[in-house]
Amino acid sequence: MDGITDEAFRLTQCEIAKPDLIFTEFVSAEGLAHSAVKLFDTLLFSKEERPIIGQLFGKDPDSFYLAAVILCHLGFDGIDINFGCPAKTVTQHGSGASLIDKPELASQIIKSVQKAISDFASSKVTIKDLKLKEKALKVIDRNLIYSSPLVKEGLGEIVIPTISVKTRIGISTDTTDTWIPFLLSHRLDFLTLHGRTLKQGYSGLSDWDAIARAAKLTKKANTPIFGNGDVQSRAQALEYCQKYGVDGVLIGRGAMGNPWAFNDEKPEFKEKFKAMLLHAKNFTQVFPTRRFDPLRRHFLLYVSGHPQAKQLRGEIVKLTSVDQLYALEERITNW
Repeated sequence: MDGITDEAFRLTQCEIAKPDLIFTEFVSAEGLAHSAVKLFDTLLFSKEERPIIGQLFGKDPDSFYLAAVILCHLGFDGIDINFGCPAKTVTQHGSGASLIDKPELASQIIKSVQKAISDFASSKVTIKDLKLKEKALKVIDRNLIYSSPLVKEGLGEIVIPTISVKTRIGISTDTTDTWIPFLLSHRLDFLTLHGRTLKQGYSGLSDWDAIARAAKLTKKANTPIFGNGDVQSRAQALEYCQKYGVDGVLIGRGAMGNPWAFNDEKPEFKEKFKAMLLHAKNFTQVFPTRRFDPLRRHFLLYVSGHPQAKQLRGEIVKLTSVDQLYALEERITNW
């Protein structure tokens, strides 16, 4: 989730209830290929988050090759290609879920990433071969040191990432019966399917019957499939695995302001306030020069359902520091 699942969010999630698998925010393949150094903040991860999947979006196969080599070099456990984002800012440029309607280009992108992983694994290509700008190489070194000094020093085990695709059931109608077999023909390591069309965005309900049909197709191809859409808890995820035949379930929006979605705990507001402080601490440590603003959307969700939620929202949208957050402790926890 762009702008949501940054390093601070993921660290907080892992400390409270670590998921079995974690994805980064998606990042532009073209941006990485053109040495956009700010994007490398998106690819920061710590060893506590493993296994972790780096997620790419875009429309240029050559850029995907370069970006995939970068992710290999950074030591990600997997590389996920986003064919599912419905945001107009992404789809109007021919990326994300719009690629469902461009199977030939989608195929070229998948094959580019597969080739990058193969070339990296066989040492046919290294980060030095990409001819990245010096500023990009420096920030890549920074990321390596952050993730694991052993990798930077060449002492860690080289990780050969998996390749996967995250997608939707169609553009405006359900095309699962043709789109999913097409993707499966590329021998992916796994597939994630969101049960809505591009046109739906996040409106209506996720079509888990369509996901179940896709699961039957993936079984024949011996490819694991994860379902996605409207799942709010680990218990619900396990139920859906049994009910719809998927191998796993991704929880996205259900974890916003609720990291306990992955252990089914029902915390009181004292615990939620502790989580807010932890989230704020992680954010200020990972991004010391950033403004406090991105945390506000998370904090608004942490206090959802609070008896004084309306009044607290008025205070939260003005927060600019951890000290100001501490000032709200009594009002949040004394219930």
